[in-house]
Amino acid sequence: MTTSNDPRGRLAELYSASQTALITPAASPGQTFQRRHFYDWTPSPQEEPQDDELMGGGFANSIDARPAAPDIHRASLRVAWPLDLVQIGFVLTELLGLPATTGVGPYVHTFDSATAVIPSRTFERKLAAGQFDGAVGVVARSLQFPIGSDRGYTRVTADYFAREALEQYGVSVAGAPETPTINSRVPRAVGTIKRAGALLAAVISGDTTIANVLGEDSYAGSKFVDDVALEGRTASINITGRFKGAAMRDLGKVPVGGVLPDPSDFDLEWALSATLKLVLTIRNVRFARVGVGTSGPGRLDVPLRGRAEIGANASMVTAVLTNAVEDYA
Repeated sequence: MTTSNDPRGRLAELYSASQTALITPAASPGQTFQRRHFYDWTPSPQEEPQDDELMGGGFANSIDARPAAPDIHRASLRVAWPLDLVQIGFVLTELLGLPATTGVGPYVHTFDSATAVIPSRTFERKLAAGQFDGAVGVVARSLQFPIGSDRGYTRVTADYFAREALEQYGVSVAGAPETPTINSRVPRAVGTIKRAGALLAAVISGDTTIANVLGEDSYAGSKFVDDVALEGRTASINITGRFKGAAMRDLGKVPVGGVLPDPSDFDLEWALSATLKLVLTIRNVRFARVGVGTSGPGRLDVPLRGRAEIGANASMVTAVLTNAVEDYA
């Protein structure tokens, strides 16, 4: 059996750096790149042919044989990151902007959905020696955290807008990236969910998603998106729980013609120690009406689907990360 040294996913490396502007790619040595560990990298370049509904062409069949109209270049990107209590700070910065940092070893980084400015990144992926690709003008659209126990380590999924997906090139722009440690990953069996400060019992699985609402502008004569503005944020929680009585079902108990139930604050906490933890707070969550179905002879599950609101005196989402990292600038 023969073997080859073709590029392999397990050998791929990912680097990132902040850009000074959406249209200005980062480059070393002027800007510092970080080596990031990741699970999955799924690029989706989007420069698709557009429909052009021209009449009177006289085509002989139902197949559209007209030349397609051009599209401007844009891309999307999905990356599955490890929930590592050091490296997750980079992902939270991409989603919520720079944190307010206090303390001196450990440091407490507070990320807040009230932040109106988020960075754009340059991503570079090393496929093999002399083989690189990536994306520039990368802006975070959403971040999803899982809820519930399982085997292995926890991973989070981030979706990004990208101004341009880069074709393969031969010389790295990252120089000598810094490499944060990857020894603070959180096992899937670690983590709690609280409602109004009390543990929420009988939760089997679920997820919470924080999303940025982005506005994109293409300037006259440009074949790219030239500006991205943060126009708002949303946060949602989906939970599947064991039906043991009215308590969990009542979270989604809405009278006919009535208003949604009173909102609740939810805390998701992943802690390896008192000085190494992440607490994600989703405030003012209201759940939609729920019904308990039966699909087999086993347990009865309660599916809860809720969304967060901005409170009168509080942000919708905060993430408090405690570790030994001085800053994420």
